Order: sequence, then C-alpha cells, then structure tokens
Amino acid sequence: MEDTTSDKDAADCKNVELTDDGVKDRFDALSIITEVRLRNPNLQNQDYLSSRWKEYVFVGFCMMSQLLNQAAMTQANPLFNVISNDLEAGISQQTWLMAAFPMVSGSFILISGKVGDIYGLKKTLVGGYVTVIIWSLICGLCSYAHNVDFFIVARAFQGLGIAFVLPNVMGVVGNVYVPNTRAKNMVFSLIGACAPIGATLGCVFAGLIGSSTRTWAWAFYAHALTAALNLCVGVWIIPSNIPVNVQRHKMDWLGSFLAVVGLIMLNFVWNQAPIDGWNQAYLIVLLVVSLILLIAFVFYELRYAKDPLLPPVVMHNRRILMILSSLFFGWGSFGIWTFYYMSFVLNLRHYSPLWAGSTYFMFVIWGIIAALLVGYTLHICGPALILFASMVAFNCGCIMLSVTPVDQSYFRMTLGIMIILSFGMDLSFPASSIILSDELPRESQGMAGSLVSTMVSYSSSICLGMGSTAEHYVNREGDNLLEGYRAALYVGIGLASVAVLISGLYMIESGWKLRAQKRSEMRNKGNHQC
Repeated sequence: MEDTTSDKDAADCKNVELTDDGVKDRFDALSIITEVRLRNPNLQNQDYLSSRWKEYVFVGFCMMSQLLNQAAMTQANPLFNVISNDLEAGISQQTWLMAAFPMVSGSFILISGKVGDIYGLKKTLVGGYVTVIIWSLICGLCSYAHNVDFFIVARAFQGLGIAFVLPNVMGVVGNVYVPNTRAKNMVFSLIGACAPIGATLGCVFAGLIGSSTRTWAWAFYAHALTAALNLCVGVWIIPSNIPVNVQRHKMDWLGSFLAVVGLIMLNFVWNQAPIDGWNQAYLIVLLVVSLILLIAFVFYELRYAKDPLLPPVVMHNRRILMILSSLFFGWGSFGIWTFYYMSFVLNLRHYSPLWAGSTYFMFVIWGIIAALLVGYTLHICGPALILFASMVAFNCGCIMLSVTPVDQSYFRMTLGIMIILSFGMDLSFPASSIILSDELPRESQGMAGSLVSTMVSYSSSICLGMGSTAEHYVNREGDNLLEGYRAALYVGIGLASVAVLISGLYMIESGWKLRAQKRSEMRNKGNHQC
C-alpha cells in the first residue's frame, strides 16, 4: 500500500511543469501530494466530511443518537413502581407505562426510513429529534398533571420521535461510507456498542434521579436537554449534499397506512389481552382487523404499489427475510427478559430504583468489548456467524434468568447473564445492519435502517404481550409472582430458540455459498493458468 502511494506521488510530481519560478512549482507539487495523502478512501464523496476530526465528530453524533434511543426506551424501567405510585396507575395502566413507547416506535420506524429516503435523511432526522425533545419535556411535566393516561400518551409520542431518528442515522452512515469496507463495519459496530451503554445510562440516571417521587420528572428533562445538544451537533455535522430521491420515488401512503394501523392494532391486542382477557369480544375483533390490514398491506405491496414501501428485493429475497425473522424472535425474547428482569429485582429482590438501574452497568463494559470484537473480526468471520452467536446469547440470557434463585447474590448468576446479553445486543445489531445495508441499493439505505430498528423495537413490545399472557394464566391470583415471571421467560426461551434455528440455517447456507464461490474462483484460476 505504501509503495503504491509513493509511486503515485512521484508521478504527480513529474506531471508538474517546472518554470523559472521553481519554488512555486515545488509548492504546487507538494499540494498535490498532500491532497492525495489526505483523501479518505472510505467516503463515497470527499465533500461529505472534509477532515478527519469532522469524521470523528460525525461518528460521535451517530453513537450518541443510538445511546439516546436506548436510554429513552429503558429510562422508565427502574421508575416503574415510582411512577405507578405517584400517578396512581391501575393494573390495566401499568403495562402501558412500559409498552406504549416501543409500540409506537416500532410501528412508525417501518415508514421512517422511506420518508428519509424520499424527503431527505437529514430533514427527517431533525424532525424526529424535535419531536423527541418536545415530548420528553411533556413526559416530565406529567408529574404536575398527575394523569397517568396523559403520561402514557406522552411516552407514545416520545417513541414516535425516536422512530424517525435512528433509521435515518443509519441511512446517513450507509450513504457516507463505501460499502464492504472495514471503516463502515467499525462505525456500525461503534453505533451498536452504544445500545447497551444507552440502556445502562438510561436506567442508572433514571434510578438516581427518580429515587424520590418528587424528582422523577428530571429523568425526562435530562434526556430532552441531551437530545437538544446532540441535535445542534447533527445540524452542523451531517452532510447536506447527500443525494435525495435520485430515482424519483413517491411515498406509498396507502401502504404506510395499512402497515402502521395494522401493527398498532396487533400490538395493542397482545398487550391488552393479558389485562382484560382473551374472551373480550372487542379484542378478537381488533385482532382480526389487524391481521386483515397486514395481509392487505403485503398483497398491495406485491401486486399494486407503484413505489412500494418495502424495496422489492426485501419481499423477494429469502435471505433478507431470514435475517429479519431472526431479529424479530431474538429481540422479542430480549424484550421479555428486560421487563421481567426489572420486575424480578424490584418486586422479588426489592432493589431500590438506583440499585436496579446500576445492575445494567456490566452492559457498558462488555458491550464495548463486544463492539470492538465485531469491528475487528467481522471481515474474518462474516456477519452470518456473528448473528448466530448473538441469537444464542439471547437464548442463554432467558434460560439463565428463568432458573435464577431469588435470594442469590447479583455477582453470581445475574452477573453472568449481563455479560452474555451484552454480546447478544452488540453482535446482532451491527451484523444485521451491515448485511441489509450491503444488500439494498444506495437510495434505500434509510429503509435498511428502518427494517433493523422495526424488528428491534416492535418485537420487544408485541412479544412482551405474549409473555404477559403466559404470566397471567400462571399467576391468576397475583400471589405467585416468581412462577408467573418464569412462565413469561419460558415464552422468551421459545422465541429465542426459533431465532437460533433460523440464524443457524442462514449461517450454514452462507458458509456453503462462500465455499462454493471459493471453489469456483480456484477452478477459474486453474483454467486461466492452463
């Protein structure tokens, strides 16, 4: 690599025509050499980020966006009992304190990437940040209104804003960096590392601030302030010359309506049914309507949509569908684990909100290790193997928590769970993001980020409803919390096992395909030599 650069520099020097003013010509030659050396081969356009330190700021902004996304998702977890008591939430409302955010976030993420691809990734991202800031402040102000229903609505709109942030951040990264490069893989890995860090900081600071019922609102004020600062950085550092809608696509509003309404209805049914019971007629009606809307969405996208919401390659590529299925079942099991782990330590071990949030700290340490491991080994192992390992980690986390004794020290079984799940989060996100980003064309990079984020957020909410259903039927009287929690975790184990199976088949297929490709290259090389 160094020899090639030196030869190129020498050639550039020779091409400079020397005149009587030799000093000026030598200076021009030196400028040409410097420009060649400063060129960043990892960027698709050198005008995107004019210097290395701007690239570092850009990567930092993207990492902070992921951190804020995960912090918003988990910041209410350690405050569950505090907010429930302060706002006097009933049993039917407590579930929605947790489920409202991922329900709306996961439903709208599906269309947010497409909106970014058509109307501009940067504009959509900024709009998402503004929504997050406003509704985070309103979440805090609910402490004065003492209205739990209003707080649930505010959390839902906070999730709406988040839905338009992260997919478009991933879309920007996909447009800025050259595909299949080590730099792009490392950036995706660093962004993935901020998932457990954000989840940890969201829990820790919420637990620290919300130890008193009078101050829990500041957990949301702090999130709004941090998001506002990061927005200022983003407005300055995100390139404004990224190509927008080069193919002149139009927004598929009918498909968007069918998908979003169908997903919200389906999610509502699964989270409300454990509360009211599956024998309620209105739940059965909503379930049937939601399934009809989702089937109509798929049929419309395949047959009639001129500019389908989902790129055609997604609907017809079995490998992409396998990746998305693995993410759905794997992160769905993690959503169950997240809720019932917090319930386990708050209600059975009687941890304080601060101590409960602090138990996530191992996610920070091992999440960084996992992200760096992915960044340095992804081009060696391949994303298929890393995705399979992440699904195994999700499965192990649910299995271990389901057999953890209540009176056992945190530093035994629970500590091991945290370490293993760090790899589940930080291996799955970059591996799946890189696969989809490389599979989809450049003008659909925002949609690539949407698909990954949809599976992560939406599955966490709807699968929680499945786990809650199992808990309800095991712990009908409310006096057997441990058995009810374990029943929900068994559902998580089943979901994660399906994810392991699908990702394992994908890994075997990818390995077989790669082996056949290498044999073909060797055969062609041998024929060429002959």
